[in-house]
Amino acid sequence: MTRGIVIFGLACAVVVAIGGNLGDPKPESALPAETREGGFTTSDTCRACHPGPYRSWHDSFHRTMTQAASSESIVGDFDDVVLESRGQITRLERRADRYWAELPDPAWFMDPDPDKIAVPPRIEVPVVMTTGSHHMQYYWIRRPTSGPLHVRPDHGALMSLPWVWLIDDARWIPVQDSFLTPPNPSPENPLTWNTSCFACHSVATQPQYSAERDEFESRSVELGIACEACHGPAGEHVRVNRSPLRRYAKYIGLESEGDATIVNPARLSAGKSRDVCGQCHSFGEPIDFDAHKLKGVAFRPGADLAETQRLYRFARKEANSEQPAGQHDNQGGENPGGNFWADGTIRVAGREYNGLMETGCATRGELTCLTCHAMHDYREPNDQLASGIDSDAACLGCHPTIASAITQHTHHLIDSAGSSCMNCHMPHTSYGLFVAMRSHRIDSPSAATQAETGRPNACNLCHLDQTLAWTNERLHAWYGQAKTELSRDDHSVASSVLWALKGNAVQRGLVAWHMGWEPAQTISGRKWLAAYLAILLRDPYVAVRRVAHRSISRLPGFERFEYDFIAQPDTLAASQLEAIGRWRTAMAGRPDRVGPHLLQNARGEMNQATLSRILAARDHTPIRISE
Repeated sequence: MTRGIVIFGLACAVVVAIGGNLGDPKPESALPAETREGGFTTSDTCRACHPGPYRSWHDSFHRTMTQAASSESIVGDFDDVVLESRGQITRLERRADRYWAELPDPAWFMDPDPDKIAVPPRIEVPVVMTTGSHHMQYYWIRRPTSGPLHVRPDHGALMSLPWVWLIDDARWIPVQDSFLTPPNPSPENPLTWNTSCFACHSVATQPQYSAERDEFESRSVELGIACEACHGPAGEHVRVNRSPLRRYAKYIGLESEGDATIVNPARLSAGKSRDVCGQCHSFGEPIDFDAHKLKGVAFRPGADLAETQRLYRFARKEANSEQPAGQHDNQGGENPGGNFWADGTIRVAGREYNGLMETGCATRGELTCLTCHAMHDYREPNDQLASGIDSDAACLGCHPTIASAITQHTHHLIDSAGSSCMNCHMPHTSYGLFVAMRSHRIDSPSAATQAETGRPNACNLCHLDQTLAWTNERLHAWYGQAKTELSRDDHSVASSVLWALKGNAVQRGLVAWHMGWEPAQTISGRKWLAAYLAILLRDPYVAVRRVAHRSISRLPGFERFEYDFIAQPDTLAASQLEAIGRWRTAMAGRPDRVGPHLLQNARGEMNQATLSRILAARDHTPIRISE
């Protein structure tokens, strides 16, 4: 017999307890209790007066970030599904309008007691909540409330199913394989919503965690990312605007200074406007963690984010410094080796605020998130870019001299990918959700930065067939950048090949994505890329394998190429051999790119000696991206 323990942390995995038997918590009682504390009212009160903004929000993925489980919200297949991974079986089924899971008790995996029972007890519980509706969807359960095996019954923690539904692929995969994480043959600890996920995926949720009772009594204003997450508590705003005279005066412009009873991020100063988005789109920690465990996020729109949240920033190791390389300069608890490039650039998707705060456009200028994005007047919900921001308009408005001389500045044709401001100054060097995403640290391509820190430069992410020395020469000739000293391989082997063969897990994932990126394929060729994507089909990291598969499927000769990125090693090996055969067939007699810098000749043969040498130098440093 063991004792249940709850560890409240920032990493979304925190409950330890003994598993149980059958139980049947009602979905409505399993969710956080409703609260209006702090002057909140929920989005329902906004709809009558603001039907247009309400409709655009309702159509966004912000709204559906967290939802109560129902036939309308659940997109995964629960029709008598049996799932097995790492020796553990989960069964899913639908019973009328409810969704059920039978699985090993998630709390067993988090119990550190060496004397716990050898096999996790199984529980049968309804799914009560979902997270995600865009790329993938996670599911949350409450452990049973009673049962003979319970030393400690349910204590309020919403814990994840060990499987996630990939929406684009219409399939289940293990949760631990949905992130870029080091390979692990054993099941990892489940996620716990009440400890971290709640902070950005709902409105004003209070975990109400009691260490003394080892319990959560969580309550929430609203699930999902709703109106008051960005506009602040609306209680006073609703109260004063019950007056039709006041509303009419605002409508006809008699009071043009705005409404002081509600926050409009567009009317805030640049810094405070960024902070509204930064409360979620950042990587940091609450300053008062004890209060956070009880009352949740202390920040409210219109306030200074730095007063309640400590932003993580990467501290580079200087010569003769005693500070370990990669340590946060503010004592952050996460391993920054996964979350930052070595020059301090955040590389985690969804943490764009950290990038902006390293950018002169924001720190010395007036750039905000709303310069490019819109919460209501957006083109489409995927990225919520504002209407009219479908070119370089947002950049050229502040850089008019470049607008009148684009080709002279870029040295590329005006309608090419190389003349896009974002492709050069916001390259896809962040990772998340199985894709590369644009960095929001706006800077210029630099061969020196890549050579010194490993952060890929924009030139070689597009010109996949070129070496870093090639980029070094052009940046010097075009922009007067000082040439940097490069390694032998950087002079003789294309950067993309080096990333694929000896890069770390993030570099391999990013280059795999760029090998499927249309602008890079157009300028760099296609057929030769399959050789390196075939290597990545057996990468140790599941996430890298999935990215590589999506890219290789877009290449000539790989139509209907069947591959399962979570298959057993022998199946992966067979798929890799098939991919190599298809590459050789596509290259035979009609290669689109060859040369010693690509380690390939016109006969579709590889320079095996060089390939093996570089591959043997692969960076196997364990990396975990905190998405």
